[in-house]
Amino acid sequence: MIKITKASPNQVKDFNLREWHGVDVEHYGKHVEWNDKEFNFRAEENGEIIGTASGKYVAGVIYIDAIIVAKDKRDKGVGSALMKKIEEFGKKSGAHKSWLITGKDWIKTNNFYKKLGFSKGPILPRHNFERNYIIYYKFI
Repeated sequence: MIKITKASPNQVKDFNLREWHGVDVEHYGKHVEWNDKEFNFRAEENGEIIGTASGKYVAGVIYIDAIIVAKDKRDKGVGSALMKKIEEFGKKSGAHKSWLITGKDWIKTNNFYKKLGFSKGPILPRHNFERNYIIYYKFI
């Protein structure tokens, strides 16, 4: 009889590493290192945080989880400066691509990513809170 129970990351770590690397050989023909690296950047003005960016690097790809800019500091280059820093981090880490997800109908946000050279990817229908989202990506 199979029993499913809750487990901590430490309880499954050895099993996951062993089995995952076996799958790497199947798919990539060799053992590969995934090496996740999280990042968090902040933009400051006069010692005050006015924007943040977070995400992670995994297997040559940067995932941008969040870009947040203070409402009164938007349209002043803060978001672009944060994205530039992410791209620098990506290049130093060996990334070839970055990607993110944002609301499909968030016009200002979509225009921001397009202006930075991101391309539209697929739509994620009825995603978070049943709203439509879109994937953007950029080769770096």
